Amino acid sequence: MAAALSTVADEAAEPPYRRGDDVREALLKLWPHFLWAGLFSSAINLLYLSSPLYLMQVYNRVLLNENISTLVLLTLILAIALLTMAGLDAVRAWILIRCGIRLDMELSTRVFEALVVRSAERGASRGAQHLRDLDQFRTFVTGPGIYFAFDLPWIPIYLLLLFFIHPLLGLVATIGALLLLGLAGVNEVLTRSPMKQAESSGNQSYVFTENVLRHADVIRAMGMQPAVERNWQTQRSAMLVQQAIASDKNAVMVMTSSIRFFRLLLQSLMLGTGAWLGIDHAITPATIFAASIVMGRALVPVEQAVGTWKQFIGARDSHTEVRNLLATVDLTVPQTIVPKQRNTVEVRELVCELPSRPEPVLKGLSFELAGGQALGIVGPSGSGKSTLARLLVGAMSPAAGRLRFGGLDYNHWDPVEFGRHVGYLPQDVGLFAGTVRENIARFGDASTDEIIDAAIRAGIHDMVLDLPRQYDTRLGGGGVGLSGGQRQRLGLARALLGRPPLLVLDEPNANLDAPGEEALKAALLKAKADGAAVIVITHRTTILDIVDVMMVIRNGMLDMLGPPGEVYQALQQQAAARAAAS
Repeated sequence: MAAALSTVADEAAEPPYRRGDDVREALLKLWPHFLWAGLFSSAINLLYLSSPLYLMQVYNRVLLNENISTLVLLTLILAIALLTMAGLDAVRAWILIRCGIRLDMELSTRVFEALVVRSAERGASRGAQHLRDLDQFRTFVTGPGIYFAFDLPWIPIYLLLLFFIHPLLGLVATIGALLLLGLAGVNEVLTRSPMKQAESSGNQSYVFTENVLRHADVIRAMGMQPAVERNWQTQRSAMLVQQAIASDKNAVMVMTSSIRFFRLLLQSLMLGTGAWLGIDHAITPATIFAASIVMGRALVPVEQAVGTWKQFIGARDSHTEVRNLLATVDLTVPQTIVPKQRNTVEVRELVCELPSRPEPVLKGLSFELAGGQALGIVGPSGSGKSTLARLLVGAMSPAAGRLRFGGLDYNHWDPVEFGRHVGYLPQDVGLFAGTVRENIARFGDASTDEIIDAAIRAGIHDMVLDLPRQYDTRLGGGGVGLSGGQRQRLGLARALLGRPPLLVLDEPNANLDAPGEEALKAALLKAKADGAAVIVITHRTTILDIVDVMMVIRNGMLDMLGPPGEVYQALQQQAAARAAAS
């Protein structure tokens, strides 16, 4: 759980890679859509003037002349104008919805790819938080929240119209608009930091909650629920305190009340100023109400900005998160696929660093493994074995050193093509919600023959046939519905799909019984016979009977490397020496 929470803090430690602003480029591609939305917004604002014009015509013409036909004609014109305005508003919304879809198509895949790359490199993640950030930003910039930006340029136009009606009315409205905009700016300064802290506290609480639910069986089995609940309540209380602090300073508690007060006061002042000018015969009575309507429309963008302030701040922060993610994860891949020369794995002076570790996890590791051979890797917990496995399968990149497979550097391989040459079984297996068939096929388009071949080689074909719907049996996330050993063997079948020339297995026998371990040995012997390079990381040495070379890693460094018999003898001598010294 602590590891999951630490990833939130680790977000600050980013790799130095920078690229163009993908979000900006995606928005620039949508400028024609935003242009049309802006044009429709201009037409909507022009048509809004039909109401005050109708009011002035009714007072100044219809009531004075008592002409019913003129009233009917003016009403019909008003209805057509308002109907046109409503239609344009609907079309604007339709354009922005399509704009949101286009924006998602431009960015969502890249964000997803970047999350996969970052999570693989870190060995942990914040989940789908950046996709939620993208959704929040997209919803704001292509939804009603952005309307104030289209209406904002019309504020000076409406104010100029009021100045045209009478300078004093324009002056009162201008002072009022500047005051409301100033209050909105003060609101931004007051709420920026508290809202950011509240969001951070909320994210930590949600990460902890998701982690608890994922391991609910452990919590229930070991009586941890009361203690975990206290921890959860502490984090949630901290989140609520931060949210309360933000709300105390937020527009909801302070600024909205002030803005609402000045908004109502300004309306009254406009009516009062109009009445004074009417008494002085500077304007007609109808102009008083028309000016009030125009001023109300001039302040609509300000009211929209205040009403959507929280969404605006969230969208702005989400934009920053998404932009930084895409700017710090290199998604460029070589498109030229070079045929591999052989199945040899070469590791030279490998160094790996992780943001959560002060020292390198791996330090100057070197070895070579030819096709048709198996390498067994052992060592104390935390010595860097699983990190080495992720490096060998290309899930993360080293800080220094060289990795080659088939005579080609890892960074010259197309990642998708390289993945077809690799079979990988991590410690936690990593099954996904879907059918048995989909999990073995790696959610790709593998043929039925390939899927069955992989299952037979992993020794689970008969087990799958005993499931309710055989290969079409649906599993929950993480392989829910199968035992630990079944999950591990299903993960092995996925690794063996297509008979890949490189197999990297991390604790493949951790949950296997004796028959399962024998099936694993048989599968690895077949892979060796096919010419694959096989790398097995394990604490259970029974599987090491089939390896040709054995490696011992301590503190991220190569301690021993050689034939299994010699390495075992050296380990026994070390153990005897330590026992004698104690």
